[in-house]
Amino acid sequence: MNQQEVRTTLDAMYDAFAHFKATNEERLAALESKYGADPLLEEKLQRINTQLDKAEETLQRTKNGKRYLADPSSIPAEAEEHKTLFLEYLRKGCDAPLQAFEKKALSSANGQDGGFLIPAPSVDRIFSILATHSPMRQVARKERISSDAVDILVDKDLPDANWAEETATRTETNTKEIAQIRIPVHELYANPRATQKLLDDTQVDLESWIVSRISEKMATLENAAFFTGDGKGKPKGFLAYEAVTKDSWEWGKLEQVKSGVNGAFPEEHPGDFILNVMHALKPHYLQDAVWMMPRSTLAEVRKLKDPTTGHYLWQPSLDKTPATLLGFPLFIADDMPDLVAETASSSLAFGNFFEAYQIVDRQDLRVLRDPYSAKPYVEFYATRRVGGDVINFEALKIGRFE
Repeated sequence: MNQQEVRTTLDAMYDAFAHFKATNEERLAALESKYGADPLLEEKLQRINTQLDKAEETLQRTKNGKRYLADPSSIPAEAEEHKTLFLEYLRKGCDAPLQAFEKKALSSANGQDGGFLIPAPSVDRIFSILATHSPMRQVARKERISSDAVDILVDKDLPDANWAEETATRTETNTKEIAQIRIPVHELYANPRATQKLLDDTQVDLESWIVSRISEKMATLENAAFFTGDGKGKPKGFLAYEAVTKDSWEWGKLEQVKSGVNGAFPEEHPGDFILNVMHALKPHYLQDAVWMMPRSTLAEVRKLKDPTTGHYLWQPSLDKTPATLLGFPLFIADDMPDLVAETASSSLAFGNFFEAYQIVDRQDLRVLRDPYSAKPYVEFYATRRVGGDVINFEALKIGRFE
């Protein structure tokens, strides 16, 4: 969101709040006129009005342009100190003050990995940028942890239930099988570099520079892993699992629907293939289901029409919302296999990715300054840990062009 959009949003918030406050005062005056003054009520109303006045003052300052983001006075002094010491370390390599700060304020952090922790606000910015670059981060389940792995218990099917009259004996329901999935985090690193001259330039926003460099380099690698990673030293992508037809499906495998033609939609009624993939998903997963495909598949999907109405099945995005296919959002994922003529490929996926795939991020990110290995440049060895895996094999279907 740019500054103009922020200004417009905050102006609307202020106007709405001002209207609410005025209406509230009118209602309170009417109550007092009807029921008379009540000392206890007066005291409560005074406290409420004091709170409202403070909120109005805050919004008014924002509206007048004095503050558009978080008030600096509201940022904990400890966080400000951490940021200041961290930037000083990046510019000049002054590590002693930062080391003392981490030892005092961040004693619970694991320092054996080397380097220094990136301040929390910068970490949030990195994850925000990663989300804009990653279709999987936009639709999958995400969790931040402080350990090296997370264990997830998943019901392989819905639990049993029975009807019963009020006084009737309840028969025991069957207990469904539970799967335990362990998702470890794997180290991902980036080595952005800069000249000392750039680092000495106080006009350079060093925080934004390091955040963007780390995010861009890491996003490329993790995106590919979420789709095709083998789980060895990296997240396991959903396309790394065996895909089988419905008759052979079992937990631990993904169901695939075949087009009948290698690397292409069927010549007759190509839209039926899309419908077959969509209807392979159980209804209770459809609420938040999305399509995922590379641009090569999208190029063919955009040509598909309803044979009855002649309308295209694909619909363009409106007001920054994703384009849709048969009413479901569509995301472009170039890390999926390309659709190539006469070559079998899994170039289409449909499902509820929030239910199907779990992304796990280690909370702490670290940076080590290295002015020696790449002279005359200063390298920054940035590391973070991320994992990912399928947690529900029913909630995702693969369109196989074969």
